[in-house]
Amino acid sequence: MRPQIICQMMSSVDGRIVGNGWTRPYDGTDYETVIACYFDISNDMGADAEWLGRKTVQTDLVRDTFDHGQSPKAESFDTFFGTCETARMCIVMDPKGKIRYSSDRIMGENIIVVLGESVSQSYLEHLRELGISYLFAGRHGNDLNKALETLGEFGLRKIMLQGGGIINGSFLKAGLIDELSLLIYPGIDGRAGIPAVFEYFSEHGEHPAKDRSLELLSMKMLPHGVAWLRYRFHPAPSKAK
Repeated sequence: MRPQIICQMMSSVDGRIVGNGWTRPYDGTDYETVIACYFDISNDMGADAEWLGRKTVQTDLVRDTFDHGQSPKAESFDTFFGTCETARMCIVMDPKGKIRYSSDRIMGENIIVVLGESVSQSYLEHLRELGISYLFAGRHGNDLNKALETLGEFGLRKIMLQGGGIINGSFLKAGLIDELSLLIYPGIDGRAGIPAVFEYFSEHGEHPAKDRSLELLSMKMLPHGVAWLRYRFHPAPSKAK
């Protein structure tokens, strides 16, 4: 049985997720104070892991890039179980193995890297030397069903998906999100082209959400004007009632 997936995000009123462009609340409360509720709720979710995209990790957490040099491609695609000591794990979607780590933890959480089969052998050695777990999600590293099946072997039952928008969009298209926990920051971005909660780039005109419907579970007003909405995903009804 695959782990439950809860997409946990904070966005501006217009759905943008890059906080440095958001307007300040009317009462002048500083940004860090307003968004603190996001981290409090994330910690209270009881998730076994959080799942981040490579771009989000390199933008906010680990900026170094791995140099593969002339290293040959990986010789085998077996799952590696590294250090798994923390109460919550951090899953990083990095199909090409771009991130160079300095320890086995991000934000105090042990790491599991989701890779593609084009990754170099030297990158696998880099991860093993640090005790970082990894698994393979198909040739291109984007087989989410396969990744979730393997993550079940780590004992994970509930995972928080926390973006960015591209990885959220991939999960949406695959129909793998069970719930959406969305905190609306009391501000606006207003710019075109800024990353949003869900972003799916299609070459063939697919609509990633066309087979899904949302059931509102709860609405709650939080301090400083933040609104917290929770939804459950369902298959889309066959026709309107």
